Amino acid sequence: MHPISMSYLTAPMADPFESLTIAAQAGYNGLGLRLLDPADGTLSPLVTDRALRTAFVQRLADSGLKVTEIEAWVLRDGPQPPTPPEVFETAAALGQPGLIAVADRVGTVDVPTIAEKFAVLCRQATDFGLKAGFEPIAHRAGGTLADALTIAAAGAEWQAGLVFDALHLHRMGMTPADLGRVDPRLVGVFHLCDAPPLAETLAEMIDHSAFNRWLPGEGVLPLEDYLDVLAADLLLSLEIPMTRLGPRHPAAQRADMAIVATRALLARRGKGRPW
Repeated sequence: MHPISMSYLTAPMADPFESLTIAAQAGYNGLGLRLLDPADGTLSPLVTDRALRTAFVQRLADSGLKVTEIEAWVLRDGPQPPTPPEVFETAAALGQPGLIAVADRVGTVDVPTIAEKFAVLCRQATDFGLKAGFEPIAHRAGGTLADALTIAAAGAEWQAGLVFDALHLHRMGMTPADLGRVDPRLVGVFHLCDAPPLAETLAEMIDHSAFNRWLPGEGVLPLEDYLDVLAADLLLSLEIPMTRLGPRHPAAQRADMAIVATRALLARRGKGRPW
C-alpha cells in the first residue's frame, strides 16, 4: 500500500511547524520540507536555530509522521554554491529523508556537468547518512529519461536514485511502458498530481509545474497506468501547487483536497485503503 506524503509545494509554508500541523490534520503519512531555498539560498529556521530543530523533531515524533524529502538542490554550471553542513545535519536529524536535486535551465548546463555535480552532492550527503535523488524536469536541462539515467548512474556509488514526477514524465513523452522498464530500485518516490493538456509555451510549462497543477483525476495524465507499473508500496508525494485558487482556499484546504482526490484515485484502482 502506498504511503502518502505532502510535498512542500502543495502547502508551501515558511513555518515548518505549520506544515507539520497541516499534514497531520489532513491524514498524510509524511511531509516534504525545504531547508535551503533554491532561489536565494535562504536557510530554514530549522537549520539556523538548534533549539527550534529539537522541538520540531519532538513534535514530529509525537505526530507519527516522517519527513520524507528535502528539496531542492539546483545543479548549475560553474562553481556550485556550497551547501552549509548544517543543512545536511538538520536533514539527518529529521530522520534521513531523501534529498532532491534538479538541473538548471536548458542551455545553461550540460548533462556531464549535471552528473558531476550530482555525484558531489551524493558524496557529501553520504557523510551524513543521507541519499540523494535526481528529478528530471521536462523544461530543464537533463529532462529526458536517458539523461536522468546517466545522471543517476553518476551517483550509483552512493546509492543515488531517481525522483519521478507524473507531470514531467508526461511532458517528457515518457509512457507507462517506459516507466515500467526503469529498474524499480532506482525509484525512491513518485510525485503525484494531474495536469491540463500540454502547454504551448515555456511560460505555461513553468506555471503548470511550479504554481498550477490539477488534482488527481481532473487532468490528462495517465496516472492509473503510471501507478500500475510502480511498486505497490512506493511513496507517493503529492506535489500539487494550486495558487490559482487564491486565499479563498488556504493551504490546509488545498492539502485536504489533494489527499482526498488521491485516495479516490487509489480506491478506483481497487487498492483499498492506502494508509
